[in-house]
Amino acid sequence: MKVRKIISLLFFLIGIIFIYYTQTISPYVINTCGGGGAVGNVHLYYNMGETFVSTIDNSNNIITQGFLQPDAGKFNLFANYSITPVSCVGKEDGSIIITKSNTGITPQSLNYQLFWNDTLCPTNDCDALYNLAPGTYSVMIIAYDGTQPIDTVILNNLVISPSSEPCKIKVFTYISPNGDGQNDQFYIENIEEYPDNIVYIFNRWGQQIVSIKGYDNQENAWGSKKYPINVPAGTYYYLIDLDGKNKNITKGFLELIGNK
Repeated sequence: MKVRKIISLLFFLIGIIFIYYTQTISPYVINTCGGGGAVGNVHLYYNMGETFVSTIDNSNNIITQGFLQPDAGKFNLFANYSITPVSCVGKEDGSIIITKSNTGITPQSLNYQLFWNDTLCPTNDCDALYNLAPGTYSVMIIAYDGTQPIDTVILNNLVISPSSEPCKIKVFTYISPNGDGQNDQFYIENIEEYPDNIVYIFNRWGQQIVSIKGYDNQENAWGSKKYPINVPAGTYYYLIDLDGKNKNITKGFLELIGNK
């Protein structure tokens, strides 16, 4: 009998010691964290601890009741991008296109501003930029609920790499030298990438009409003041020696109309 009393007393003392040294944790409430937005004429968000509801809402301040966590009401703005590199050596035809998206509640009056580096878009509304040279670009995107900024995304290191590929020439085979400023001369796209070029024009009997070294679509071009087109309308043939060494030859025919 005495043994049972002693055992009961020991368990009682152990319980007292355990309660005394055990850490006490105050009760708290956990619920959904983040999200929310305009509900009727107030702003309602869901945060750790409890919800809060705005009681005064103006353009400068929102006074709330309830427990407010940092970053509450974040709009969750996302931005993806696609980059098109320059096509060949010396070209400035790269592009960057921004695609915006979001999660959560979208305010009805949502609008955006995009601030590109070097003021590439002074109107701050460009989702896409074209005709870009190789280089590194960045953009800051701000989402607004009316005039109130609600979220920001910054995209850095948008790189348009230079190309090591030589540009392929494109020959425009229609010439109408009537002085209207359109197709008045023989035009060869990207020929300036080959400064040692030599361009030959022949008639249908194989007689050479003109030979132009360093063709540049400007002063050194068939149809310029230096090399006027003074032959009758008809079909002619061109031979383009890109390196001036007869190793990279392009040839074909062209149509000359409206001349004499």
